Amino acid sequence: MKVIIIGAGPTGAYIAKTLREEGFLGKIIMFSSEPFPPYSPPVLAEYLESNGKNKSIFWMGEDFCDRLAIDCFMGKKVVNVLPFLKRVLGEDGSQYEYDILAIASGSRMWIPIKCECSKESDKEKFYNFKSLTAVEKLRRELTEKTKKAVIIGAGFIGIEIAITLKKMGLSVTVVEMMDRILPRMVNKKIAQPLQRIVKKMGIELLLNSKGKLLRGKEKAEELVLSDGKVIKGDIFVAATGIMPNVDFLKGAGIPIRKGILVDEYLRAGSENIYAGGDVVEVPDLITGNVYSHAIYPEAIKQGRIIALNILGKGIRYEGGVNMNSLYHFGLPLISEGAMEGEVEHDEEINIEGENRVEKILLKDGKIIRFELIGNKKPAGILHSIMVNHSRVNFIKEYIKTEKLNFALLTEILWKN
Repeated sequence: MKVIIIGAGPTGAYIAKTLREEGFLGKIIMFSSEPFPPYSPPVLAEYLESNGKNKSIFWMGEDFCDRLAIDCFMGKKVVNVLPFLKRVLGEDGSQYEYDILAIASGSRMWIPIKCECSKESDKEKFYNFKSLTAVEKLRRELTEKTKKAVIIGAGFIGIEIAITLKKMGLSVTVVEMMDRILPRMVNKKIAQPLQRIVKKMGIELLLNSKGKLLRGKEKAEELVLSDGKVIKGDIFVAATGIMPNVDFLKGAGIPIRKGILVDEYLRAGSENIYAGGDVVEVPDLITGNVYSHAIYPEAIKQGRIIALNILGKGIRYEGGVNMNSLYHFGLPLISEGAMEGEVEHDEEINIEGENRVEKILLKDGKIIRFELIGNKKPAGILHSIMVNHSRVNFIKEYIKTEKLNFALLTEILWKN
């Protein structure tokens, strides 16, 4: 059996790794549009800060392809898929046959702001932090002449790159259209102390500010806001959201909305085509809403399930859990569950103390979201209660007083 994997991100790499660990001896062919062995996206900030010296980014080893006997085509794009012929087409016109196809083509940065720059032949006038290719391009731009960075977007990636560039000695301004940083991660109340920490680092925050237009010559030199204010900078980094990489699948008959739609076994409209990672839309385990869960743990989980199902294990994927964590504030920040404003809640538990803020949202007696700052101990237990949809009405006081433990949790889950 011949398996072709499109994409060498966490999902694609884990498909190949799991297949070999499970004893698969067939041929594995892997394509990636990037010229690197599999790397870990969460380490991109450390890689940039180390000026490319932090090789731990290559989490599966730079010898990944040779060690696992994979035919890797790194830096080679797939431009079309022909399911009726069981073939994929490379950008150079080459064709490759498969028995099983796994699509893990990831996502790219979605940038809604146009750039009016005089050098029209240069397509990318600003930077992003979505891939190692993008980070390498940004790294080459960081010279002694680079003094000021403007980050567009104050989500998870935007704040991470802002703090990283500040540590590297740049003046940093973050522009965010919402009223707080990390708008999908935390509510306004929890965001406020984090914003004070960011400002104390020397990072300027422009909240309720929407970027309208980038202007410059060979590259962006200033950002025009919707209120007419102009922000000048040496580099502009977009952190404005992502789009699944599905353009090459047009006409392939694979079900696509914004991303690829898959069934409970992560099959994409065919018995021999699977898809996972940022490129797919899957149900949320807490809300039931279908969207791309573009986070590292889900990418790995989906990759492993795809590999096992290729081998005929018949493993169901129950759904993803939205989760994020940041440790750049001197205090751990963890949030999980329904995104802010995604679903209504009918009850709220708020706990505040020295270097500790916790917020738990409930609906019909069940946890649908929690946010923790400072005290990360409850995260594992709250996660277990939430994903098991257990009612917590009779243990609220335990949650508030930190008396909840795994022994009590076992009893709760057994009763519910």
